[in-house]
Amino acid sequence: MPSRTALVFAAVVSLSACVNKGETSAQKPATAGTPAASSTSAPQVADAELSARLKDICERAGGRCGVAVTHVETGRGAAFEGATPLPLYSVFKLPLAVAVLKEVEEGRLQLDQKVRVEPEETVPGTEENSALWRQPSERPLRELLEFSIARSDNTSTDKMLELVGGPEAVTRRMRALGLDHIEVRSTVKEFLKSRDAHPNTGAPEDLARLLVLLRKGEVLAPPQSALLLGIMARTVTGDRRLRAGVPAGTPVADKTGSGPSTTNDVGVVTLPGDRGHLALAVLLDGSKLPSKQQEDLIAEVARAAYEAHVRGK
Repeated sequence: MPSRTALVFAAVVSLSACVNKGETSAQKPATAGTPAASSTSAPQVADAELSARLKDICERAGGRCGVAVTHVETGRGAAFEGATPLPLYSVFKLPLAVAVLKEVEEGRLQLDQKVRVEPEETVPGTEENSALWRQPSERPLRELLEFSIARSDNTSTDKMLELVGGPEAVTRRMRALGLDHIEVRSTVKEFLKSRDAHPNTGAPEDLARLLVLLRKGEVLAPPQSALLLGIMARTVTGDRRLRAGVPAGTPVADKTGSGPSTTNDVGVVTLPGDRGHLALAVLLDGSKLPSKQQEDLIAEVARAAYEAHVRGK
């Protein structure tokens, strides 16, 4: 079986080829009911049938559960509580990454520029991530982006928030894309001090839409799109969530989020053959189930969506 590294490389090469063939920011995004021009066949399962499966999964989770699934190439989708904003935790690092790369495109930031980080700026997180910042360091912005997404490092995240102009700047970027229900209100450090007062929230449907725009090259230029999706494919935090619900070796580019009562994952799944891609967003908040069972339910969402589009079940 090919290694995960080889699969990631193939997926990124495929993306670069796709966006260079005309999927540029000038294209109009596909919407439900108005499929984009594509050789990919439309999903054979009715959206209502998949939505019913998503509803069943969410109801078993308890608490608040929102799910959105969109077929990238046709725009067809299914959802349950998809318009309800829920806590994002580290999922907010995805819209932040988009904002950073837009600043790069517009010439205000450079991927190779050095960013100085002092030990006192370290934001609590995993021991492995905190160890990155025990000494004063200067690292290229590209590396901070990798740390923030692939390793979910909080210090890199807050430094990038500072570079783009703060949380409100990320929210403005999302508003400009028509994503009115992705709201970034706080840095990670602020959020850890007062989680109730400064929640970063997002609606599953808006998150899935952001993933569609990213995969189609309609939010970032081809090099930046390929870079971000490549980093997402290297994440080390979500092997038991979306990835666990699709066949081994399936390319998945995702960003997780986790909190005391929150288990999230959003990402792009590459379907086999010419079936295209799925954008999935699953947000669970307040479930009383153990974390492992919550992750199992996220995997079940991915499995249901995958089967609906591949096997017609």
